Amino acid sequence: MKNLPACITCVNSGFLCTSCQEKLDTGEISEFDLDLAKDLLELEEKDEFGFLRNVSFYKSIDFEDVVIIIVGIKDKIKISPKLIDWIKETYEIETLILIEKTNKPRPVIEALIAPYKLLSLNEIFLATGDIEFKAVLSKKEEEKILFTKEELEELVLEITGNVIRVEFE
Repeated sequence: MKNLPACITCVNSGFLCTSCQEKLDTGEISEFDLDLAKDLLELEEKDEFGFLRNVSFYKSIDFEDVVIIIVGIKDKIKISPKLIDWIKETYEIETLILIEKTNKPRPVIEALIAPYKLLSLNEIFLATGDIEFKAVLSKKEEEKILFTKEELEELVLEITGNVIRVEFE
């Protein structure tokens, strides 16, 4: 794997260096991240999952019965349905969402609400000099989307670092 949430030695050994232990203590990474990283490293040795050598895994977000995995740019298309099924089965995950690492809110919110559409995304320039985003989604689809308005705002902030306001119209 090209990138992992912790250093490769820590992932393989299970013993964390000071830096990786600090990431775990502050919540930057989780035990699940370490377990999944170790399993992915073992899987990449098998021919059918050899593509994992060219894939990055940054972190995961466990959100009740939904797990979001942050992967490298253009890595989403490299990941086979067989691997997704293996992860879901091994970790008993109902829904798995892959999102490419970015600081742009549009691809993140689109991945979180798929297969539904983002009607518009606008930048809001605040008097403080900060920038926030306003995402408009269809009111008809509000009940069908996996996440509430507040959960979407929280997830986009955690993944991209951008503040977003979600509205249903």
